[in-house]
Amino acid sequence: MPTTMKNAVEMYLQARDLSRGSRIEYRTTLEKWHAWNHKVPVEKLDRATIRQFLNWVYEQAVAEGGTNPGRTSNKTRTHIRAVVSWAWENDIIDIPPRFPKPLPAREVAGRHYLTKSEINALYFATHQMPRPRGWQETVPVGRYWRAALVLFFNYGLDSGTVWGTTSFHEPILWRHVSWSDRAPNREVKQRSRWGWLSYRRIKTGKSFCRPMNRVVHAHLKSLFIGEPASVDPVFLGSTARPNVRFRELCALAKIGPKKDVDTSEEIPWVLKDLRKTCATYYDEHMPESSIEILGHSVGGITYRHYAHRAPLAFKAIMTLPQPSSFLALVRGFDRQSPCCRRPFADLA
Repeated sequence: MPTTMKNAVEMYLQARDLSRGSRIEYRTTLEKWHAWNHKVPVEKLDRATIRQFLNWVYEQAVAEGGTNPGRTSNKTRTHIRAVVSWAWENDIIDIPPRFPKPLPAREVAGRHYLTKSEINALYFATHQMPRPRGWQETVPVGRYWRAALVLFFNYGLDSGTVWGTTSFHEPILWRHVSWSDRAPNREVKQRSRWGWLSYRRIKTGKSFCRPMNRVVHAHLKSLFIGEPASVDPVFLGSTARPNVRFRELCALAKIGPKKDVDTSEEIPWVLKDLRKTCATYYDEHMPESSIEILGHSVGGITYRHYAHRAPLAFKAIMTLPQPSSFLALVRGFDRQSPCCRRPFADLA
């Protein structure tokens, strides 16, 4: 029996521990769907149908004198996408439809994440990073920062987890990297052809065992020089104040500071913004997957005992669309641009 949008939304709201305000917003979206009067079951949704609906929502917002119709349409898009992704996770639909891109909208809450073009600029700017004082490594310092950017984007790590900037931080060591397809944690049943990465979050102390995708695997392999000891740290090239070096990298990439919407004050980017960037793109790719990826605490009993949390994280990590710069190393262009073949010369 076909699943109507109304039934899908109601089942989604029953399965998720959402606030009262969020539930009202989802039901408002459902009212818009009924007002559009397009009786398409969830199983037959396609990109063209979704685009028509979102365009209708935009036109209605304009007709009603809305000041930010693009944001109204994008909010509706987020709701429909979350419901469809949940239906896919629970085998109600076989394949989720492709969604049209968000419409241009005025930022009302400020942007606290980096765009993919800015991430690409940061990635290529690492070739310009100067040699740190006393640097004795054969690997350029920029290569460590490129791998760190990849891990920040894919796992939303803390800076202390990557570099261990203080004595009580537990940084990623080579014994935490497994090239086997079997997970070191026996509770994880999935297999990853690219290996596994284990780490502990600084704030909560919670341990994670995450699969490596192709991009993460390639960048960690580029740091695996010789036969490093299992207790050696994976990442070098930072200081006790890694945010200072990150701001220097932003300057090399010509990325201006972010602005506070209320005060218009310019605020420099920090490494924690990469964690917010990770959450943004995971929720864009697979709604609510960032809760599990980043290890956020959740209050709902249903979600804490949800049996598909680990498979959801596995699927999200292995299918997350990567910035184009991250694919340079995978395609064999570590020292040159993958688009124009412009060579890069590391300073360190």
